[in-house]
Order: sequence, then C-alpha cells, then structure tokens
Amino acid sequence: MLKPVSYKTDQYKAYQQALDDFGITELLTKLSNYSDADFDSTWMQLKQQEIEILGAILISQLTSSIDGKLIADYLNLIRHINQDVVPGLINLKFPDASIELPANFPEIAKAPRFLYGDRLRWLSAESDTDWGIVIGRFYNYASHRCSWAWCYVIWLSKDSPSAAWTSADIAWEEDLEPINEESTL
Repeated sequence: MLKPVSYKTDQYKAYQQALDDFGITELLTKLSNYSDADFDSTWMQLKQQEIEILGAILISQLTSSIDGKLIADYLNLIRHINQDVVPGLINLKFPDASIELPANFPEIAKAPRFLYGDRLRWLSAESDTDWGIVIGRFYNYASHRCSWAWCYVIWLSKDSPSAAWTSADIAWEEDLEPINEESTL
C-alpha cells in the first residue's frame, strides 16, 4: 500500500490533493496490488520506484493514444449525459507485436549520442556501476518506451563490477553517460 504524504505544509497537501484528483494515487495503488493471468504485482515484488515508473509509462501511453474521436466521445458523455465518465471506455492502442523498422529509416532516427571508442558508464545512484568503451551500436525497438532507440555494445573495463562474469554488455542510450578520461578504464 502507498504511504500517504504527511501534510507538513500546505504545498504537500495541495500536491497530494492533485494526485488524488487526477487519479494518480488510485493508479499507483492499483499497480501495487494488480494481478491477472499475465502479471502479479505481489509475485513480482514491485518496488515503489518501479510502480511510479510503470505509472508514468502508462500515462505516457494514454497521452500518445488519444485521438479526436476519443476526446469528442468523452466530451459528448460529459455534456449530454451529465454524469461521470465510465473508466472502462478508454481503449489504449498498443503497438503491433511484429515491430517493423520505420519505413523512412535512417532519416527518422536521431543521430546516436555516443560514438565508437567513447568511454561510458551506466547511470546509477550507486557509486559501484559498470563502465567501459563503446564497441558497437544498433537501432532497436525499445518496448519500455514503445519507440525505436539506440542501444550500445560496451566492452567492460577489467575493473568494472560485472567484468568478473562477462566482458561486454548492452545498454540503451538513455541509461548511459560519458565519463572523463582520467577514470580507470
């Protein structure tokens, strides 16, 4: 269950009220307790940060799937029926299971941020994170973002924590950051 925000100030109270009013608290609570044939949050032992990220992804998906017909239908319900909109009416559009390379590739792809030979490390709040040198990259469908993105092949430094069991790893561009030349690579 989510911990309620302690009302230390009016700002926190207003923030919590906004989360409640817009259904965010309800969404996060549902995610923390959700279970069906494909997913069981109890079995997955979701962390609070994971629940919040899942909530943000779902909101983002809803935002990107809105179209004029959907908006007009809901507005019609609000104006003419004069009652709350039935939550079950929303129909999210998910990408097809067989993802095709964008038709206008490579023009659609933004240029990769990192080049071969760049020294990178994984973004992490922890001080003990992996690092290495870019030895490859590929453009791939990132299902967690529901879009295409650059993924990098990183040759790990011999002093990197994961080097004990692997010599290379892959990471999405958004999960990497450059490190300075003075680092021990």
